[in-house]
Amino acid sequence: MKVKLTPFNSCGEIFAPPSKSYAHRYVLAAFLAGKPCKIQNVGFSDDVNATVSAIKSLGGIIEKHGDDVFLSGRKTVKTATVDCGESGSTLRFLLPIAAALGINAEFTGSERLLARPIEDIAVAIEGRGAKIVGHTVKGKLNCGVYRLYAGVSSQFVSGLMFALSALKGESEIILCGESVSKGYIDITVSVLKEFGVKIDKTASGYQIVGGYINPPENAVVEGDWSGAAFPLSIGALCGTATVKNLKYPSLQPDSKIVDILKSFGAEVIVNDNAVTVKKGSLVAVKEINCENFPDIAQVICSVAAFCKGNTTLIGINRLKIKESDRIAAIINTLCSCGIKAEYDGEKLTVYGGTPRGGNFLGGNDHRTVMSAAVLGSAADGVSTIDGAEHVAKSYPDFFRDYKLLGGKVDVLI
Repeated sequence: MKVKLTPFNSCGEIFAPPSKSYAHRYVLAAFLAGKPCKIQNVGFSDDVNATVSAIKSLGGIIEKHGDDVFLSGRKTVKTATVDCGESGSTLRFLLPIAAALGINAEFTGSERLLARPIEDIAVAIEGRGAKIVGHTVKGKLNCGVYRLYAGVSSQFVSGLMFALSALKGESEIILCGESVSKGYIDITVSVLKEFGVKIDKTASGYQIVGGYINPPENAVVEGDWSGAAFPLSIGALCGTATVKNLKYPSLQPDSKIVDILKSFGAEVIVNDNAVTVKKGSLVAVKEINCENFPDIAQVICSVAAFCKGNTTLIGINRLKIKESDRIAAIINTLCSCGIKAEYDGEKLTVYGGTPRGGNFLGGNDHRTVMSAAVLGSAADGVSTIDGAEHVAKSYPDFFRDYKLLGGKVDVLI
């Protein structure tokens, strides 16, 4: 789908989409509990739908009712083929979970997904009763001490936490290397504790007492800061924008967008589970470390493009192995609207100026599309985005909400 965008003065209120990070984790914890559990506000993004479909393949008895899901139990499954679509969380969480359940499972998905690294989790479980060969899981995990390199993705840590929570007995995860995206590990710990799992942080990792997972009486997915960062950034560029159903403070690392937009010079008001951002006189930020919130690096660059001066991002190397090479996507997207950006292998510098309307390529990446839309909301002239349908991966209602803020969107193809 190709859309045309015209710059506008933003004003309005929207509700944040459900948090993908929490939705994945609540659904997986309920699946492992194997007992009746209702989870509210799960939503219907492509990634969360991939997790729902995947656990059905692994024996989960689950139904969707609007934005909610209901899990009534889990059947015993010995072999399975599991389609993860394009969802990295689904694949990396479920590989060790399948091993913990003793399911011989073959995992499939998009070409890009299957090219993303999974070696660290395969190495971690080798010799523990199960193994991962390619994208196939064989055998059954045992309790014990696991050493896991955490420098590529926090998803490996979370996946192993879920798996060990399902095994009756005590286990320990020893993290090797500097952990990345630590906030997402904190979310996993929080959800597991909500389901009654005894999990404690140690000097070197985590101790887990597994086999006792019980659903809470009320499981509700909070609003998504990763998605909300885009309309909030539109407010910083175009006038004002209010996003409701946002918990603050939040364990979600992308809630850092509040501080970042303030540092750019926007006015940010947090009140009663709602955040309002108003346009200000924007100036560049000397350095922003995105190590723990890589998913908002692209929209940060979209805002930086309009700032006076140059903004530098560090801690972004893992952007190359996301749904696309997002470093290349940032440079190409900004170039399309006349803004220079350079990457030297460690840091990315955005040279602020006056972006013009551009013809943007979504690159099969939801965050590239939404970042381009933020640029188009305030650029000088008309913009187009090819591949706009990919917002469905995380934020299916993005363009509806864009319009609710006053945005002008025409579908061309």
